[in-house]
Amino acid sequence: MKIHGVEVIDFFELIFPKMKTMIYGIFNFLVSRCSCVYNFFYKFSANTKFAPFKSMMRKRIEKILEEKKIDIVISTFPVCSKYVSVYKKVKNTNLKLYTYITDVEVNQEWLTDETDAYFVASDETKWQMMQNGVSSNRIKVVGIPVKREFKKTSFEKGKNEILVMGGGLGLLPAMEETLENLAKHQEIHITLLTGKNQKMFEKYYGKYSNMKVVGYTDKVYEYLEKAELILTKAGGITLFEAIHSKTPMYVLNPFLSQEIGNAKFIEKNEMGKVVWNKTGNVAKDILDLLKSPDELEQMRKNMQRIKSQLEEITVMDLYEKGA
Repeated sequence: MKIHGVEVIDFFELIFPKMKTMIYGIFNFLVSRCSCVYNFFYKFSANTKFAPFKSMMRKRIEKILEEKKIDIVISTFPVCSKYVSVYKKVKNTNLKLYTYITDVEVNQEWLTDETDAYFVASDETKWQMMQNGVSSNRIKVVGIPVKREFKKTSFEKGKNEILVMGGGLGLLPAMEETLENLAKHQEIHITLLTGKNQKMFEKYYGKYSNMKVVGYTDKVYEYLEKAELILTKAGGITLFEAIHSKTPMYVLNPFLSQEIGNAKFIEKNEMGKVVWNKTGNVAKDILDLLKSPDELEQMRKNMQRIKSQLEEITVMDLYEKGA
C-alpha cells in the first residue's frame, strides 16, 4: 500500500487541546525546579501499564485516525503508545503501531502487546525489553532518531573547541562558576547554546571574548561537528547526536531519572565523563581532558563502535514487509 504523506501530531493538543499550554508549563516547572517530584512520577509510571480514561481517550484517537485514514502511527511518547494500543485492541484494526523509545533505559510504561515493533537505542535497551517479555523480532536497534545532518558530518574538530548545551530549555546545573573558570583560558573557545532560555542568553552574550552565545537553533549539527568536547545534559537525543558526530561528552550532575540511565550508558561505554555530584573543579577537569588527545580519540572510537551496531532499517522497510 502506498503511503501518501506524513503528519506530525502533538498528542497533548489532540487529547487535551484546552490544557496543552498548562501541561507543558507544569512539565517545564517540574524539570527545572522540582526534579524530585518529576522523578517520583517518572518512577511511578515506569512500573505500570495503567492507562486512565481509556474510553474517552480511545474515542478522541479514533476520531482523528479514521478521519485522516491513517495506516501507521509512529509514537515517540509512552502515553501515546498506550492509548493507540487501547484503540487497536478495541477496534481489532490492522493499523500499524511503531514505537521509538527515546532513552537508553526502558520501563513498563513503553510496553504494550499491540505495538508491532519497537525501535530502540542500543543492544542494552533490547536486552532490557527481552527481559520484560518482548520478543527479539519485534525490537530493532537503530539508535535514537536524529536529523540526517548529524550522520553527514565531516568530523573536522576544532582544537580546544567546547560546545556547552543544556537542551531546548537551556538548563545545566551549577554552570556559572564553570563557565567563568573556562573563560579565563584564552587558548580555548566556548560556544554556548542557550536554547529558549532568554535570561541565560542575555546574561552571557558578549560577556567573554572567547565565548560565542547562540539562542535557539535548529543547526546544532554545525556546532557539534566543530566541537572537540560537548558539555551537556544526558538527554537521549543529545546523546545520539554526539554519537553520530563522534563528539565526546562531559555530563554534569544528571538528576532526572531517564538522564541518569543515559549517563550510566555513556560511562559504561567510555564515550565521555560523568560528574555525579557538584563537588570538584569541573573546569580544571575539562581542561585536563582537552590536553589528553589519546583519551578523546578512544572516546570517539567507542562512539563509532556503538554507531556500527545500529541497524539500517526504517518504519517503511517494516511496513512493506508486513511486520
